[in-house]
Amino acid sequence: MDTRLTFLPLLALAISSAACGDDATPTDTQDTTVTADVADTGDPADAADAAPGDTTAPLPTGDCDPLDPSFCSLPWPSNLYLAPDASRVTGYTLTFGATSLPENIEGTHIDPAPYTRRDGYGPHEPLIVRFADLDVAGLPTEYDGASSLDADAAILWFAVAPDGTTKRVPYFVDVDIAAAPADRLLFVRPAVLLEEGMRYVVAFRRLKDTDGAPYAPSPAFAALLAGTTAGDPALAPRQARFDDVFGVLDGAGVDTSELILAWDFVTASADSLFGWMLDIRDKAFAATGEDGPVITITEVTPHTVEEDANIALDLIGTFSVPHFMEVGTSLNDIIAYQVHLGPDGRPAQDGWVDAPLWIRVPRSALDGTPHDLLLYGHGQNGRGSQVRGGFNARIANDHHYILAATDMWGMSEEDVPGILQTLADFSGFTRLSDRLLQGVVNHALLARALRRRLPGLSELAASNLNINTDEVYYSGISQGGIYGPVVVAVSPDIRRGHMGVPGNDYSFLLTRSRNFEAFFGLLAIYYPDRASQVIALQAVHELWNGADSVSYLRHIADPLPGSPANAILLAPAKGDVQVAVSSNDWVLRSDIGVALMANYDDEREIWGVTETPYPHTGSGLVLYDFGNPWPDGGVILPPTSDFADPHGEPRQEDYHNAQLAHFLRTGEIIDVCGGDGCHPD
Repeated sequence: MDTRLTFLPLLALAISSAACGDDATPTDTQDTTVTADVADTGDPADAADAAPGDTTAPLPTGDCDPLDPSFCSLPWPSNLYLAPDASRVTGYTLTFGATSLPENIEGTHIDPAPYTRRDGYGPHEPLIVRFADLDVAGLPTEYDGASSLDADAAILWFAVAPDGTTKRVPYFVDVDIAAAPADRLLFVRPAVLLEEGMRYVVAFRRLKDTDGAPYAPSPAFAALLAGTTAGDPALAPRQARFDDVFGVLDGAGVDTSELILAWDFVTASADSLFGWMLDIRDKAFAATGEDGPVITITEVTPHTVEEDANIALDLIGTFSVPHFMEVGTSLNDIIAYQVHLGPDGRPAQDGWVDAPLWIRVPRSALDGTPHDLLLYGHGQNGRGSQVRGGFNARIANDHHYILAATDMWGMSEEDVPGILQTLADFSGFTRLSDRLLQGVVNHALLARALRRRLPGLSELAASNLNINTDEVYYSGISQGGIYGPVVVAVSPDIRRGHMGVPGNDYSFLLTRSRNFEAFFGLLAIYYPDRASQVIALQAVHELWNGADSVSYLRHIADPLPGSPANAILLAPAKGDVQVAVSSNDWVLRSDIGVALMANYDDEREIWGVTETPYPHTGSGLVLYDFGNPWPDGGVILPPTSDFADPHGEPRQEDYHNAQLAHFLRTGEIIDVCGGDGCHPD
């Protein structure tokens, strides 16, 4: 046994305690242990993935891409790993070799098998390359990337339509300054959300090192560019594809003789990204019927006005949901999960399981005043019990909401030990990415049960409640704001949601959050090479994309099958050191119906975005400013500001909560800050 893992329980407790404090959670001593009538199936890593094209056979051209010989899987995202597959929507299956992905200190490479679920790369995939001692002066930055579309830009990114027409894609660069200059990776991040199932061609030219010397193409790329790969078993099979890449660039007016590096890749289709989630949702709703899952209340706690001025009644219980996970154990008896697949290779129910439930009835509801239903999303690796935060109680009582919450399985408090163990070997990442599918669907099921079953609970019969069952709304904070768009997009019952201090794309957020410094400390033990760390995180995000809001934000206004058109209000806090505010910028640039509301900021404009005046009906973003500076852009490190973290501030302000309530009920975003931006008093 690896004794380095014996300290995991203590580290888990420390990290979980810090994370739970995010929402000012009271201590919850109620036992809401989840039980399931499923057998221990052993380590899910032993189970077949049964995805299309599933194979761990060696790639015919080798596991590593010689285009960038500095690291095996570079350049990222490489077309080497797009195996032709006529059964897939894009025509490809993402197929890494046995040694393509990073290895830990035990010599174990990340298992490539689960990645065959995808038929392309993610919807916000960065380009990752390494140019030693690169001079980044003049390259487009996070806060000023308009020059990425200039005709003479050193990096070119094109979307290629099926008819061959091209369109430039804006981007910005990040440099991993945690590494030595000669070892730093260059991240080129799209400044918009990428299209699903789209081909992209990217090109690098005219780059120089810090001494002013130009870079030469790698031998492999030089051979492809010259067309001299005949007889080379690794490159000859790829020549036709690269000839087409060069043809696309030539047709767009690019002088290919200047190229240092170029390639193409394809993004995953909607079927690949959302197929399993929607399968689980539809089968779960069919199993639970029109009224949704059965609610069982196990504890009822009334409060006097002296005990709680806002909340009259607390209920704790469970709701019974179809279970789609295989449950096993691994080192230290830590539970592991992966999706249970049927004979057809699609998610299949494997028993039932009780999910925890918290309900809060405000004092304002006791006189029969109509109240709406509000489903709350908890903070980082927390619990649904965080709905007990004092700000939620005030929102419920002041604005007439009955509150409910559950755990976001996959990233809840009980998942922390498994997450920490995964950092030692990313082959086990499905315990997070797969269980999140169940966690999101549980929230959707709870929304249905709140509408159909909550009013009939015998425990509420004497409370004289007048519950509006026509609507159920969503409000999430921090992690709850990150996953909120997923819940809203997947739920057939939720039409509007409020996202407090939100972000998206965990592969981006992780490297810019102080919350994850402890996680990176453990990660560095098992993946000591910095490039291995960041590429491993990007790789596992291909699985995470199935539940990350970066994939679902496009489907708020353009709904997924079985869901209504929705609207969301994003409310970030300027200078947030836990969730990178700038991750919302590419959402605003993507023309997906999310407006940037007027008076965004006195110091910074979001390039490429026009502000929208108040009032506005539909989705939008309002920035809350408590005096914090913007973090430095373009560096893959957490913010270093000495200012107090504003992450928890917006929810404490009555004007913020009034805007929240008005939006949820009407779909209209109003100005609550006096016409000059939401600044501190």
